[in-house]
Amino acid sequence: MTHLDAVLVLEEIAKVSIAVAFPIFESCFGPSLAVAHFGNETLKQTILPLICSGDMVLAVSMSEPNAGSALTDLTTRARLKDNQVTINGTKRWCSGAGHSEGYIVYCRMADIQGAKGIGAVFVPKASEGLTFGNRDHHLGFRGVSSADMYFDNVIVPKENILVDAGGFSKLMDAFDLERCGNTTMSLAVAQSAFEFVLGYVQERQQFGKPLIDFQAVQVQLAEIKMKLDAARLLLYRAVVNAEQGLPSIADSSIAKCFANEAAREITGKAMQLMGGYGYSKEFPLEQKLRDAWGWGIAGGAIDIQKIN
Repeated sequence: MTHLDAVLVLEEIAKVSIAVAFPIFESCFGPSLAVAHFGNETLKQTILPLICSGDMVLAVSMSEPNAGSALTDLTTRARLKDNQVTINGTKRWCSGAGHSEGYIVYCRMADIQGAKGIGAVFVPKASEGLTFGNRDHHLGFRGVSSADMYFDNVIVPKENILVDAGGFSKLMDAFDLERCGNTTMSLAVAQSAFEFVLGYVQERQQFGKPLIDFQAVQVQLAEIKMKLDAARLLLYRAVVNAEQGLPSIADSSIAKCFANEAAREITGKAMQLMGGYGYSKEFPLEQKLRDAWGWGIAGGAIDIQKIN
């Protein structure tokens, strides 16, 4: 399947539920692509068949309590000795934590400050010494598990090293594709909000006629449609230009930033068009607005994309 094929599939499923779409997001755009591009043969044969069969969801564990946007400040330490890697540290904001069967954990692999000391290791959920904190409760993303992760002398074989110290740029290259997955999820939320409110304004009547007959409503719908088409084209450009490889940081960041902002704006407008019904939990718009906000934080905040 091409990246464009994956985008098309992911959007349609995420329009219904981002929670249901999340394993597809992780398998088509997430850390599994880093394994496919940079992993050794042992790691590929261990992980990729299980992901393809649906027997493993692989999550990425990057952020820490004191390392969010400044990812190069991370302190989780992995030490290699006698063909084993011992990991100690704490991770935060890991989507899938406690639920996924495996994790690509960004670690400091050498006593070198900044990006040059960072690599990544595959850690199975069942690893001794790996524990999880209480499940996070976010404004949105309520169907996606998230929690702190604690590594207390977690030991994995040397073959589980995905990228050694000095390979941080490779990890970020793979993460450019994950941004395209994030973009797709934002687009799906916005598109589904548009489709729902479009049906609503055709049925809802005020002042003796359907809301859609009012020019002010038509203008709002036109603006929403323009933003959706623009976001979709930026996403398609990023994944088509990448073909079977990895997208450029410029293409992926522009697409993510635009789609994240558009999703927030579109879900807000859709809620406003529905009035009190949009604000009610009896209708899906309030959930879509909450989820839309989260994609502009996850995978690199909007403002970070603008300075990439």
